[in-house]
Amino acid sequence: MALPKGAEELLIALQTPSPKGHWGIPALLWGAPGEGKSSFVEGLAREGFPVVTLIASIHDPTDFSGMPVQENGRVRFVPPEWSFAFDEAQQGILFLDELTTAPPSVQAALLRVILERKVGFRDLPSGVRVVAAANPPDMISGGWELSPPLRNRFLHIRWEWEGREYLTALREGFARPALPVIDPTLHRDSVAYWKLLVEAFLRRNPNLVRTSASDESQAFASPRTWEFAIHLMASCDLLGKAPKPGREGAVVFTSLLEGCVGRGAAVAFVGFVKNLHLPDPDQVLEGRAAVEVQRLRDDELYVLFTTLGASLLRRASEQRADLLRATEIFLQLAFEVCRSGRVDTIFIPMKHIARGQILHRAVEEAQKMKRLNELQKLMHRVFDETPLRSFVEMLVED
Repeated sequence: MALPKGAEELLIALQTPSPKGHWGIPALLWGAPGEGKSSFVEGLAREGFPVVTLIASIHDPTDFSGMPVQENGRVRFVPPEWSFAFDEAQQGILFLDELTTAPPSVQAALLRVILERKVGFRDLPSGVRVVAAANPPDMISGGWELSPPLRNRFLHIRWEWEGREYLTALREGFARPALPVIDPTLHRDSVAYWKLLVEAFLRRNPNLVRTSASDESQAFASPRTWEFAIHLMASCDLLGKAPKPGREGAVVFTSLLEGCVGRGAAVAFVGFVKNLHLPDPDQVLEGRAAVEVQRLRDDELYVLFTTLGASLLRRASEQRADLLRATEIFLQLAFEVCRSGRVDTIFIPMKHIARGQILHRAVEEAQKMKRLNELQKLMHRVFDETPLRSFVEMLVED
């Protein structure tokens, strides 16, 4: 199916659960006039899934912030008619076309619509996605640069037809794409994993938590856009397009990341993920994969132990029969880390384990299986013969 460059990124963004719980990461399509941005977005309309197009430049700021009227001695903001277009379906796309032709006053009014999803004091339904399209200011007369606050509210997507794809579409017809299916529950679990990787990456590269808006032409890094990126990376993971340690990801993964945090931070993060040397945590806890602690970097140890901890917590909540064995493997690895002098790298994961009552449940299991002596010896080695002793004392104080 021939699609323009940027279409796959847009479809994933539309179906990604956002950090605030509604559907879709706000996306801004950048492309020259005539590349079919508007027709593609409007072609996504279905029965029960309307697309409402607004040309921002021909609207007044009150069309987005509400018309102030005086009533009973108070001022209230009357929402515009278009904001009621989603009431029946409770989903769809709000399409803001020609965004760079909107004057600064209208751009300012859009800030709240795009991120807070409020039109005046009226909320957009959670199933409404926000998409915008723009021509670069140098391609139009009288265009306006987008302010950094508005730029930072979008995933930026480059949109164009590549020659071969366009010719294929001419011959075979222009595709009517389907939206990918992303399970919100699986997505939530995947978000936890990608948050962990981003945290480990930013611990090593604290200067990339924020980058300057002036250093990038469109997207730049901020806590908000890292959140966007995490949720989009989780979607890519579920769709089989994310990189894994030692494995390349799809181009769409890098494009989405770059569209959130800018090229510099995106390239650095992809390189970080590619060079991670981490085994599957479930295989480790089931004794099917070995870990050579000495060969792992500090950030790799942090990620590994946090994922191991999450796997242990899941086993405990599912009342798995292998919880005791998995806990013993975890503790043995913790002992090896302590013996290597890098206890600081696993301090936080150990804290989560202790507060999750994993050790208490493991003791109960050991009693049932008459293996309490073995477990107590292991716990003594880990918590009494290593610097984790001070960790236990801190927990007691908490």
